[in-house]
Amino acid sequence: MKKAVTSSLAAAVLGLTQMAAAQHAIAQDAFPGKPVHLVVPFSAGGGSDGLARAIQNVIETDKLLPVPLVITNAEGASGAVGTRQVLKADPDGYTILQIHQEMFSSMAMGRVDYSVDDFEPVIQVSEACMFMAVPKKSPIQDFEGFVAAVKKEGRGLKQADEIGGVTHFPSAELMKLLGTQWSIVPVGSTAKRFVSLKGGFTDMALMSPLWIKRGEADLRPLAMMSPERSAIAPDLPTAKELGYPISSCINRRYWAPKGTPAERIDVIADAIEKAAHSKGVGDYLSRTGEELKIVRGDALKQRVAAEFKSFEDVVDIVKGTSASK
Repeated sequence: MKKAVTSSLAAAVLGLTQMAAAQHAIAQDAFPGKPVHLVVPFSAGGGSDGLARAIQNVIETDKLLPVPLVITNAEGASGAVGTRQVLKADPDGYTILQIHQEMFSSMAMGRVDYSVDDFEPVIQVSEACMFMAVPKKSPIQDFEGFVAAVKKEGRGLKQADEIGGVTHFPSAELMKLLGTQWSIVPVGSTAKRFVSLKGGFTDMALMSPLWIKRGEADLRPLAMMSPERSAIAPDLPTAKELGYPISSCINRRYWAPKGTPAERIDVIADAIEKAAHSKGVGDYLSRTGEELKIVRGDALKQRVAAEFKSFEDVVDIVKGTSASK
């Protein structure tokens, strides 16, 4: 009898243990079960931070996730400080990154020791394509005039940009296509490029789309550097239309550490996509001159691979076209 009671107790304990294990597994599978951390590797108040907070606001207001989305600004080293934080995080879906092609620039230039293969692309939300501009007083009247000028002047023509930045690489692609090179003057942001062009210190720059209106009194747009014409300037032709298939667009994307489960990536991507389609995020994108451009899954992986290869293909030109050369 005693033996039977002991066996029954053992069976009961085993059953309770199995039940507890099953409940623990279910709890672990209920993702997300704690706050999700979004690392923005740039300072607060910039374009990357602005979009992240617009997305965060809608996710929390509309309860698109059952937990908070917490934003951390980790600026430094052209985005590398924050990117490394995500790289070192557990691949569990609780730490993600938002960054544009500055990541590709740093990788191609050898400034960092990681690559796109160390991350899982989650979703692309927006796109902001540049336009080529010259000062209003420039003798260059159109894109063909620019082509003629650089083929004649070569390094005598100066582009306001950022050495090794996200617009330097497509500029190098255009140099390769035209079979010539011009000089890159390290000016910095588009606001600083505007000052440089207006002051006559440089001859040309790739500018963010908002400057089509902001700089209309001082700049002459030559072409959109986008796959298609922009709603901001529907009468401005693209370089592609004119026979030069070069694009220069800033794409804001979200990333997770390599090995993050696909089903957890989908949960985060679904929430971000729903937020991106909201009026709040739409209004933000309109104010910044960006357009909603959702890409995810295999399409995003293919786009990332192609873009990164395009950066690698012209890195030698990028390294050789500073104004000091």
